[in-house]
Amino acid sequence: MYKLIPIIFFLFSLNSCKQSEKENYANGYLLSGSIESVLNGKLVYLKTQENKKIKILDSTNIKNGKFQFQGNIDRPMVYGIYFEDIKDVIGVFMENDTIYIEAYKDSLVKSKITGSTTHDDYLDFIKQSNNIVSKMNHLFPIFQKARAENDADKLEEINAQMRAINEENTKFAIQYAKQHPDSYISALALQSVLTIPTINKDTIAKIYNNFSDYVNKGDFAMEIAQYLDSDQSLDSIINEN
Repeated sequence: MYKLIPIIFFLFSLNSCKQSEKENYANGYLLSGSIESVLNGKLVYLKTQENKKIKILDSTNIKNGKFQFQGNIDRPMVYGIYFEDIKDVIGVFMENDTIYIEAYKDSLVKSKITGSTTHDDYLDFIKQSNNIVSKMNHLFPIFQKARAENDADKLEEINAQMRAINEENTKFAIQYAKQHPDSYISALALQSVLTIPTINKDTIAKIYNNFSDYVNKGDFAMEIAQYLDSDQSLDSIINEN
């Protein structure tokens, strides 16, 4: 393992985005990409994971440094783009839209992905989460020093600070999921906190039940639904601000 403008313009933009999303979702996806022409003739694979196994969905050859995939999906999914003879992979949040990838054979992780609103949401979510988690960076050398000196009090102090940072990141993920019910990344955010014992199922259920139908079609939302269904009885939903 994914922020106002004058209110009138914001509402207009929001409605326009939703309409565009529905239209694109019905028309299918067009994924185009470019990579160094030295790979001309090599195969490019479009893969996804199903039942914990990697499945090849499509393949094509690179021609003049270009490749392209077309198709239609009934729900948002995470796809992987694999290149022949290259170990790394490009992950993209696939939706029925026009998406462009500028790939770099020596560093696929630095490839640029444009056209996918969901992928943009993911990058925004990850950036904010990383800003929180990075607060731990300065604690690690202090932790190592305290451990080397067997300073129990200092170790407990640092552990408490780390727990607080983790709790802040958990709260951020929950707030993101609550505030963006139409974003596929909200399901990813909520799915990421399922195993945290301090988050009860009532809280998860209330946020999940507010997701749009589009979000609920995705894999992460399905995992949340399975998690909720695993318990026969939920407590009454807690009203939260």
